[in-house]
Amino acid sequence: MPARRDIDPVEVPTLLPNLQLIEIVDGRYRFRLVGSELVNAYGSDYTRQYADEFFEGARARNILEVYEIVKVTRQPAFMRSRYETPRGLTLVANRLYLPLSADSLDVNMILGALTFEFAAVASIAGAWGGAARLAGSDIEMVDAN
Repeated sequence: MPARRDIDPVEVPTLLPNLQLIEIVDGRYRFRLVGSELVNAYGSDYTRQYADEFFEGARARNILEVYEIVKVTRQPAFMRSRYETPRGLTLVANRLYLPLSADSLDVNMILGALTFEFAAVASIAGAWGGAARLAGSDIEMVDAN
């Protein structure tokens, strides 16, 4: 399993805007690096925030479950989620999470690569009270062997 020191985000400048680096601190997940495309997609820079403080409800439970799966299994995971936004857009997020380890045994960081697809949806999105809602999510474990 690679370590953080093995990966230099500057060596992949075209990917850097879509990367996030998540460190595990006392069993919690804190965002250490958040790329500019992620800031644009989420509407704020959440660098240095903990995932359980930034995300809420079902979305928080879902993302924390994925981080925990990557940590415990020490395997990469791919996740695809669809959200409906208050502005009547469908956002599809594709996420690849890769475990990193300082000692080759325990995961102490997770490298995330995220892309987003936006598509207009019918104006009935307002019927859900203007709140974004998780419409569906799939998690796939990636065999690294």
